[in-house]
Amino acid sequence: MSEVLAVIREGIPELFPGAIGFEIATDTLLNDIPEWDSMTSVNFKVFLEETFGVTIPDDLLEGGSTIGEVITFIRRVD
Repeated sequence: MSEVLAVIREGIPELFPGAIGFEIATDTLLNDIPEWDSMTSVNFKVFLEETFGVTIPDDLLEGGSTIGEVITFIRRVD
């Protein structure tokens, strides 16, 4: 899990400039990421799909999901 989390942590500030310095952990809710909204969730989805080569279901990126749930999905599909 830590490798996927590290990649996500590196990508978040590029996608969400307001999240620079924001602590990203497995229990972080997507809604809690600064600047998270429907448009940035699409950017995050594209980032995940291009980076990990998986297709991310839209419902996984609803604000109530956690980073850990996203990581679990990526690892299960990978």
